[in-house]
Amino acid sequence: MKTALSADPRHRPRLRALLIVPALSFIIVPAIWARNGPLFTPSPRPVAGAQTEGAQTTRTPSRPLGGQIEDALAKGNPDTARMLVPKFLAEPNVTADKLLRIGVNLAQHELFPEAADVFERCVKDHPALFEGYYNLALAELALRKYPAALATIQKAPRASRPQEVARTYLRGKIELALGQEARAEQDLAVAFAFAPREENYALDLGLAYIRARKYQPAVEVFEKAGSFQKDSPFLLLGLSLAQYLGGQNAESIETCHTVLSLHPDFSPVRVLLAFALTMQGNVDEAAQVAAQGLHDPDPFPYLYYIHAAALLKQQSKDYDGILKDLALAERSIPACSLCYLAQSKAHQKMGERDAATADLEKALEMDSTLAEAWYRLASLYDQEGRHAEAQQARRRFEELKENKANRETEMLRDVFLKTLGGEGSP
Repeated sequence: MKTALSADPRHRPRLRALLIVPALSFIIVPAIWARNGPLFTPSPRPVAGAQTEGAQTTRTPSRPLGGQIEDALAKGNPDTARMLVPKFLAEPNVTADKLLRIGVNLAQHELFPEAADVFERCVKDHPALFEGYYNLALAELALRKYPAALATIQKAPRASRPQEVARTYLRGKIELALGQEARAEQDLAVAFAFAPREENYALDLGLAYIRARKYQPAVEVFEKAGSFQKDSPFLLLGLSLAQYLGGQNAESIETCHTVLSLHPDFSPVRVLLAFALTMQGNVDEAAQVAAQGLHDPDPFPYLYYIHAAALLKQQSKDYDGILKDLALAERSIPACSLCYLAQSKAHQKMGERDAATADLEKALEMDSTLAEAWYRLASLYDQEGRHAEAQQARRRFEELKENKANRETEMLRDVFLKTLGGEGSP
């Protein structure tokens, strides 16, 4: 199954932020969740005095290098664009608008090292331009150069109030990546207070609270932002997640139904809804929700796990279907120990003890703290006459059972933190 996300403009990218180009004011553009679709939209208007591509074309017989880069990207030839960047950067007297436009275009196609080089040239040649520093910091953030990104955004010149709010927001994102949670929460809260209508600001602040397990503040952030953007599937998904994790199960289910009424093909919310229904004891309805989600145009990979787990809880004998779902989930979900735990249950019900044992051993390779896997493995080892290993497995289970967490809930939390945070999860 592919891990690249669809080009639906409702989706968000791995790096949810804003790139800016010079114009009369900031252009704040909702980011999307697509690898190949546009991540950021540059300004159609150059700054006063900037030379347009058309004007340059009239003076030169060949297409300017900037135009060649844009053509290569438009035609899906990133390697060609990458090779042209050094030549483009060697040109003298390149306008700020052209540098920012080309840098944004490169970032749209996830050529972040090249985008950073272009933005560095912009900062060097046009040091008074806030947008150059901001975009360079974003590119460095995408490249995981967190200290450099923080230093860059701090060096950006002081400018308008919207730009200062944007600086505070981006600084918060970088601080979060650096593990400076308290500072990040403070900066993201300030940015959100000044711009509560901005979806990115609400999502990042709400997710920072969820990471810190501050679920009620997260609920309040998503509710406030949602009052301005009532049909945003991401704000509603964030709200439902915070409600579920905060123990408001009925409210979470209601919010999920709201999302599906507005966006029936928004597959991730079906995962959350199925989880919440299972916790409520509605296993049959959870299985139905997951099955419906598998017919979505681009099913969220975790739906396959949820569907298989629900079928097992229903005592279904459709083992071929269960194993097929789990195989699809395992191919798409990194180190899905719970997938192998569920697969072991299916194999054991089928009487395939050796396969069930191998599944549990695989699950424990991925997560050695999975208490239920040790418990089940001890029983299987005993059945195989491997009594010494069974005793070791029981001792490991006894060590872990007191701190046993709801692993499905923890997986759900991690999945949606990555999904809403744009961290590259399927």
